[in-house]
Amino acid sequence: MLEKVHRIEKKMETVLTMISSVVTVSLTLMIVVDVIGRYFFNSPLPATWEIGEICMPYIVFLPFAYALTRGNHVQVGLVKNLFSQKVQRIFGIITDIISLVLCMAITYWAWIRFWESYQLGEEMLAAVEILWWWGKIAMPVGIGLFTISFLFQLIYKLKRT
Repeated sequence: MLEKVHRIEKKMETVLTMISSVVTVSLTLMIVVDVIGRYFFNSPLPATWEIGEICMPYIVFLPFAYALTRGNHVQVGLVKNLFSQKVQRIFGIITDIISLVLCMAITYWAWIRFWESYQLGEEMLAAVEILWWWGKIAMPVGIGLFTISFLFQLIYKLKRT
């Protein structure tokens, strides 16, 4: 059962990372079109800046879990490497527990902020109607999957110990 859930989590990591990539490319193309329209035709796209703000959380938060499982997060090994493998594993378990608890709290907080924005129908002041929650949903989704990734990482480390 645990393996099945872990496979689903891995697929979700890939899907969210692909979404992040598509958003990044789309935002880049939108900015290029905006600059060309502004420079050559004196007619920029409306609300490019605001749409960019909505896209940023998708670019930042969605690929967190993918980076974690691939070991691409920043790690400082200067002090850790002074200890034996056993002590390093214990440090890894402790940091995963701390990270898991912290990510759970951030996910909860981000969900509350998203839900308030959704219920209020909070809008940006822009040339077109843009709802803030479109961007705010990316944080609880991305950090939530990040939390699940930390949980699986911790479970597998505890199994090996």
